[in-house]
Amino acid sequence: MSDITIQDFDDSRTDELLAFLTRWSADHPELGEGDIIRWQKCDRFMALHEDRIVGYIAQIPHQFRYGAGSGREGAEQIGWAVTLVLNMSDDKIRRSAGRGLLTRCEQNPPWQYAGVGMVPGIEKAYIRRGHAVRTDCSRSYARLLQPEKALAYEGKSLIYAPAIRAVNALFRASRKPKHGEVRKIDSFKPEWDARWDDLLSRQYELYGKRDAEYLNHKLAQPNRDYHVYTHSDGGYIVFRQAIRRTGDLNLVKVCDLVGTPQARADLLTFAVKYTYDIGAYGVVAMGAASDRGTYRKAGLYISRRYPIVMSPEIKARMHISFFDSDLDNLW
Repeated sequence: MSDITIQDFDDSRTDELLAFLTRWSADHPELGEGDIIRWQKCDRFMALHEDRIVGYIAQIPHQFRYGAGSGREGAEQIGWAVTLVLNMSDDKIRRSAGRGLLTRCEQNPPWQYAGVGMVPGIEKAYIRRGHAVRTDCSRSYARLLQPEKALAYEGKSLIYAPAIRAVNALFRASRKPKHGEVRKIDSFKPEWDARWDDLLSRQYELYGKRDAEYLNHKLAQPNRDYHVYTHSDGGYIVFRQAIRRTGDLNLVKVCDLVGTPQARADLLTFAVKYTYDIGAYGVVAMGAASDRGTYRKAGLYISRRYPIVMSPEIKARMHISFFDSDLDNLW
């Protein structure tokens, strides 16, 4: 539609935007409250029809660095497209606004378009737009203590619940560290930055930059209570309880995990123990496909591929976590 215009977001229209998000993003009521919208560091774009907001998207920049095993040096400037919300009352407006907003993110140098958390079945649309949909990089990992709740939320048959409970009994999760000392912290220090970068570079082909400024900004996300631990062998974990307000789902999210294999194994025990202690329905994480063994040993044996939309020119396998992808921004 020629009467749809795409513009940089004007902060003077924040109240209108929040009302728009409240109406058209009912699954994520936290967006309409505005706390996360104001906290995010990102580029914002809006679609207008007759001077009314009919679409919105944000793009969050993050530098990804090439690791030692990639055969490359340098970094990629990635712009995560997040919070695409459209007016669903008119199909023509919806399609035009959606295409326009995606195009604006795709043409936003120096950021290269990327995204996760896609609705199933739209991969072909991204491929037609010139993107690659990679399934060899990332996986979601989980241990479900109340599988009936998770299955019901996913719309899957409860017939699988007894099998999951049986496997839980066979694959018990350790709740005590075995390889070193674990210490709770409240914030990250700049003098630790080189340690995290070295660990990530040795393990992954392409990974998101980690420094105190980035990590402490993440920990300052409103309405979140993060638990952060470091390990004497080198590493850290960030996790929190996540309660979805629009559905009966109470999970522990492993938001970020960096460290040696021994450190990661110990650190995951704290997330698992916390899950049992608070009676959450399960614990979930997102990590590299190459880390499947680490998560499995820690008791997160449920694993499935998690697609990433990225440039076809990037050949390295990208490691992302909930923090990297900003999926942690929601519930």
